[in-house]
Amino acid sequence: MNIIKKCISVSVFTCFIAQVAYSQVNVVHAISADDSGFSKQSRSSTQSREESYFATSPDKRINLVVSWDTGASPQYTVSFYGQAILLPSNVNMLPQKIQQGEQQAEHDLVLISEQKIDETWSLPWGQFKESRNQYNAASFKLINKETQEVISTLEFRIFNDAVALRHVFDSPKKSTNRVLLEDTQFKLAEDASSWSYNGMKPTKKIKSILKSNTEILAIPTTLTSGNLPALAIQEASRFETAMMQLETVAGSAQLAVVSEPIVMSNPPSSTAWRVIQIADTAGELITSQVLLNLSPESQIKDTSWINTGKSFWDWRVRGEQYGEHTYGLDNESLSRMINFAAEHNMQYVMIDANWYGPEHDVESDPFTEIDGLNIKALIKQANEKGIGFILYLNDKASKNNDLDKLFETWASWGAAGVKYGFMKLNGKEKVLKTLNIVELAAKHQLLINFHDKPIVPSGMRRTWPNWVTREAVHAQADGKETYTPSGFVEMAHVNALAGPLDMSNGFFKLNGLKQSRNYVRADVNSTVASEVARSLIIFSGLIIFPDAPEEYLRKKDLFEFLNKMPATWDESKVISSDISQHIITARRSGEDWFIGAAINEAGGTLPLELDFLTPDKTYQAKIYADATDSHYITNREAYDVATIQVKKGDSLKMKLAPGGGQAIWLTPIM
Repeated sequence: MNIIKKCISVSVFTCFIAQVAYSQVNVVHAISADDSGFSKQSRSSTQSREESYFATSPDKRINLVVSWDTGASPQYTVSFYGQAILLPSNVNMLPQKIQQGEQQAEHDLVLISEQKIDETWSLPWGQFKESRNQYNAASFKLINKETQEVISTLEFRIFNDAVALRHVFDSPKKSTNRVLLEDTQFKLAEDASSWSYNGMKPTKKIKSILKSNTEILAIPTTLTSGNLPALAIQEASRFETAMMQLETVAGSAQLAVVSEPIVMSNPPSSTAWRVIQIADTAGELITSQVLLNLSPESQIKDTSWINTGKSFWDWRVRGEQYGEHTYGLDNESLSRMINFAAEHNMQYVMIDANWYGPEHDVESDPFTEIDGLNIKALIKQANEKGIGFILYLNDKASKNNDLDKLFETWASWGAAGVKYGFMKLNGKEKVLKTLNIVELAAKHQLLINFHDKPIVPSGMRRTWPNWVTREAVHAQADGKETYTPSGFVEMAHVNALAGPLDMSNGFFKLNGLKQSRNYVRADVNSTVASEVARSLIIFSGLIIFPDAPEEYLRKKDLFEFLNKMPATWDESKVISSDISQHIITARRSGEDWFIGAAINEAGGTLPLELDFLTPDKTYQAKIYADATDSHYITNREAYDVATIQVKKGDSLKMKLAPGGGQAIWLTPIM
C-alpha cells in the first residue's frame, strides 16, 4: 500500500531504560505531560512505591494511565474528555495453575519505548479512500518482580477513537513447560447494556452487565449506558491465536478477556490487539478505521486485480418460474444472470452449492461440474462481457483435494473468486486455516467470500485485501428470528463493526417469496425500500443481490439506486443512529452521495440534516421511499420514487414505514 505521508518520532530514553530494566530502581522523578502526550510518574517512600505512566490520544480526548507496583498485577485506566470510562483494570499474564494457598507473584512494568505515529495510507477499497493512522504508543517489559524474568512486552496504542493493547513474546531460549493465561479486564466506570455478535442467531443482549450472571460473550460487543460514551470491544491483527471471547463477572460492571492458554514452549509472536473503541455515538464506531490501522500492511504487492463490486447470486432464485423458464442449476439460468449483470452495472455472478456435486459429499469433485452444466463456458461468457464469475466451495472438498491446485485450476478457467462455506474447525486451527485459504486465493488472484460461520474479521482485509466479505449472519431468507426490523438495526451496529458483511439484502420480491423458491426458508420481514437502503447501510466489498433479474426489471425505477451505487467509497459516515431503533448511513463516491435509512417495527419520521454537502452546489435528490401504506408484513412491496432539489443546510424529513427504510441518491447539478 502506498504511504502518502509518514511522520514517526521515537522517545530517546530507551537506552537508559534498558540499563535499569532488570534492577530494582527506586527513584523519585516526574515528567509532566506536554504536547507529546506522554508522561511518566513514580513515587517512593520507605513504606511503598507506586509507579504510573500517563498518555493521551493525539487529539487529547482520551487519557490512558498505566500503573504498577500497587498490587500483584499492573493495571490501566481510561478516560474520555476527562470522564472515567474504565476504572483500574488488570493487564497481565498469569501462570495457568496457582497451587492452593500459593500467593501470586507480583508483576511489574518497565517502560522501554514511546512513539508518536502519524501516517496516511491509501486503501485499494473500503469505506474511505484513505486512512489516517495517528496514535501515541508505549511499550513495557512485563517482569516477575521477584525473579526479574521477562514475561512479555506489553504494548499500548492510544488513537483518537480507541485504546489498544497486546502482549508480544520472544521465542524461548530454552524449553519450558509453562502455560500462561491472559488477565485483561475492562472494569466499566458505571453499569451498561451490551449487544454482542451471536453468529447465526439474533444479537445477544444484556440489559445490565452489573446485574447479569457470569456469561460468555462473543466479539464484537457494543456497550451503551446513560452517561458513558459508546464503546465497543474487538480485537485486531489476529494471525496466530484463536478468537478471544469476553466474560461478564457476576455482581460487577466488568468484562474480562477469555482466550486460549499461551504455551511458552512455542508461543505466538503476539496476542491479537485488544481494542476498546470509544465514540460519542454507537454509529460512529461503525466507520472507525482502527482495526485496519492495527493490522499489517498488504501482503499483496499488486492489488490492481482486486475489484469490488455487485454480484448476482443464483441460490435464492432456484425454483422460481418466469414465463417458460424455471431457474435452476443450469446454463440458461446462469447465462440470464450474466447478461443482466453486464447490462445493469453489475460486476459479478456467483454460483452456489452443488454445481460440482452434492456439496456435503466428500467425494464430490470440484475439478469438474455436474452433467448438463458447462462451468467453463459460463465463465468464458461472463469474462467476455466484463463480468467476474465466483465459484462456491464447501469445506468438505478440502478433505480430498489440494486447495492450492484447485485454486490454480479455477484461476486457469478464468474464475474471479471463491465463496467458501461450512468450515468446521474451531479455535486457533480455524484461524490458521482461514488465513491459509485467503493466502492461497491471493496467490492465484482470487477473491474470497467466507460463508456460514467464519471467524470474525480483525482488520485482516488490510493485510489480505482479496478477502472482500464474509457472511457471519444468517441470510435474510434463513433468519426466522434474526431478521426482524429491529434485528437488522442491531446487527448493523454490532455484526458490521468487525468488517465487510455479506448480508444478501436487496430482495425485490417480498410477497410469496417463501412459496416460490427452493431455498427461501423464511419470509423477509422488510419493505422493498428498506431492502434498497440496507444494501447501502451494510458495507461489503462484494454486495450480493439475491433476487432474480426479472424482479429488478419489474421495479426498474427503484433498482436505479442499486444500479448507480458503487461498492467502494471515498467517504462514509453514520449520520444518525440508535442501536434499538434506527440507522442512517451516508457514503460518498466522487461528488455523489448515497444515503440509506432503516428503522425498527415502530416506523417513524427521521430528520436528515444535509450539512455534509458541498457549499454553493445544488443537488438533485432522487428519493426511494416507502409508500404511505407500506408495512414490513402487510404491504412490503409498496414504494414511491420522487425527485427534488436540495443544497447544504437543507433538512429533510424521512418518513419510514414500520420496518421500512428510505434511500436517497444525491448528485450535483449546478
